[in-house]
Amino acid sequence: MKGASSFRYRDDMDGRIRWAWRVALATMLISFAPASAHADGIFTPFIGTSFGNDRSDNVSSWGLSVAAMAGGAFGLELDFSRTDNESRKSTFLTDSRITTLTGNLIMGIPNRWVRPYGTAGLGLVRTETGFKEIEALEKLDGLAASVGGGLIGFVGKHIGARVDIRYVRTVAVNDTLFKFKFSQLNFWRASAGVALKF
Repeated sequence: MKGASSFRYRDDMDGRIRWAWRVALATMLISFAPASAHADGIFTPFIGTSFGNDRSDNVSSWGLSVAAMAGGAFGLELDFSRTDNESRKSTFLTDSRITTLTGNLIMGIPNRWVRPYGTAGLGLVRTETGFKEIEALEKLDGLAASVGGGLIGFVGKHIGARVDIRYVRTVAVNDTLFKFKFSQLNFWRASAGVALKF
């Protein structure tokens, strides 16, 4: 009986993880759709740093963001970021690299020149560890949640700057799809980039 209960618990847990995985994929796909026929599209290549809550070393990061905001108040965003290969003591594993791809809801305060905003979403995370030259020896895929905010300022009709800070936490990771274990990896990412409005 105890074994049967264990199997039922494992099946229930796998079902919940599969449901969370589908929600993450749906969120990212929805992010490709325009928030409105009159939405502003904002493309932002950025560079920054990722760090933990302790005194570990910062890790350089870079990425791209594509957002659509209706009237500067509400919209959707697709965010991709990647850390450098880290060989020092940091919030990440030694000789590791983190890649995230998240679909986010974004809410801002409409303003012609400066737009404060907040964002939250779900997506995918990949941890690559044990680098040998340029190839990772192990790759772990999983789910991640992010929340953050920032400012977008424009100096012209189509060009400006964006500063952003986000908290990212992995929900679960594993080396096989849909069979995850819960993870405690979490970190902050601070970034700045050129905002191009189209």
